[in-house]
Amino acid sequence: MEPSSPPPSTTIDPSVDAFARSTTSTFADGYDIDAERAALAHLIAEDDPDPADPLFGRYQLLLEREEAVSHMHEAHALRQGGDPLVRPHEAQQISRIGKLGSDDADRMHLHTRDAMRLFLGRSIAPGEQGPGRHPMAGGRRVAAALRALWSLSGNDNPYADWKLIEIAARIAGVRRANDLEQQHARQLLDAAREKGLDYSVLQSREPAQVALGFGSPYGYMIVMLLVELDYLVRLMRSAVLRDLMSSAEGFRRIGSAKHRCLSVFHFAVHCQRVLTRAELLPLSRVDFLPNADAAAGKRVEAARALLGVLPRDVFTGEREPRHSRRRVSRLSEAELRLLDTVPLSGDDAHAQAAAAALVQ
Repeated sequence: MEPSSPPPSTTIDPSVDAFARSTTSTFADGYDIDAERAALAHLIAEDDPDPADPLFGRYQLLLEREEAVSHMHEAHALRQGGDPLVRPHEAQQISRIGKLGSDDADRMHLHTRDAMRLFLGRSIAPGEQGPGRHPMAGGRRVAAALRALWSLSGNDNPYADWKLIEIAARIAGVRRANDLEQQHARQLLDAAREKGLDYSVLQSREPAQVALGFGSPYGYMIVMLLVELDYLVRLMRSAVLRDLMSSAEGFRRIGSAKHRCLSVFHFAVHCQRVLTRAELLPLSRVDFLPNADAAAGKRVEAARALLGVLPRDVFTGEREPRHSRRRVSRLSEAELRLLDTVPLSGDDAHAQAAAAALVQ
């Protein structure tokens, strides 16, 4: 059998030290493994390369370098990707670190029944369903709804992103309004103090202590809303008790603050119920692309009919939720251009038909 040789059009220096070099090589001498594999492809392809081949020496060097790279990867893995000065037994500690947690459960202290009722919500008693009777979403239920939307954001669901943004903005608006109400009550009480009335803000002798354990930051967003409402009610009733505000005015201001909270609560639960329906659960940005299948198109149309037209900056990721599970690497210019050209609005009659067909 004649010794194999490289293609006649290729002239390669057979000397062992004439290997290809690269500035990005792993080796100090610049050895380029990829270029050498290409040059020695005819030997690599053979089960038993001929030692008489002029390039057999370079082939053996390639095998040595490939083994060296394999050892480098093993050492890198043992160091958990750490600095070369790190010892393997030190690096292994990173895999033993557990999930962050707390020895003691977080607790929310509420002094008023108003705030506690908002946390608990209200369901309809068995046998009492009928006109005029409606359940009231509570803080615990809303926190669970927001956690569901937060999870959907990890599926690249643009409607989940949008509703998380919108709900967070509404909560921030409610907190600003409640803060203004707090300031009003404090101003009345502080003015009375300047005139000689020493007072303290009303508080319960036995406040409710609610163990939280929420698994998402949105749960704590609800917590802050409730503890601030609780404090607002205490301030208002402190002002009413000192005759700095009429009972009717105090009742009206407290009622308005509770109504603002409930409007956000019910909106959040509505969004979660729509997006977690089995028919819409798989919805993602991929569904909007021109090559998406018919089922994806129906999901998009149904979501549009039920929740509205998705804002462009949310769809492209330019505007993101305060907290999101979406993990998408930086998009290329071509991908961004594609997202910019995807139509987000459609025929209303078609959308309504898709919604009716998907969500009965």
